[in-house]
Amino acid sequence: MKRKMVFALFLMLGTLVVKAQDCEAIMLPYFKGDMQRLVEYRDNAPHKYMFRCVYAQSAFYESDTVPAGADLFPISEVKDKFTGVSLPNNYRVDLATLSYYRYTFYDFQHQYPTGDKVLCFSTPGSTHPYLVLRSISDMHRETSDRLLAVESNN
Repeated sequence: MKRKMVFALFLMLGTLVVKAQDCEAIMLPYFKGDMQRLVEYRDNAPHKYMFRCVYAQSAFYESDTVPAGADLFPISEVKDKFTGVSLPNNYRVDLATLSYYRYTFYDFQHQYPTGDKVLCFSTPGSTHPYLVLRSISDMHRETSDRLLAVESNN
């Protein structure tokens, strides 16, 4: 019974949190493009799936300015993990489908051992000229806040 209640809570959570970003699109690279593995994981561990989805959603935001203290990189330094191809300089950000798991954003974050560095990527081809990658600690905080907010509303 408890498992069913937890599953129902995470299904509701998924419906509320995922409106802005497509969990399947941003999570599929985590499973190396294997939709069957994604579905099995989502169905068998919905709370873990939702955490990973919200964590990936919490990674980015767009900005018109470089945040104070952020290190700036050209978006072309980011590579696709599967093909090794760099993103083009005119890359157009779509936060609904941009996957933290598909590209080398994690590698950039781990150049900073404390996990508290905000990184910024120039994206002149986008509506906003900068894609901001939150620090690892901020991603965890943002994820916790989002999950707690949804849980407290239920």
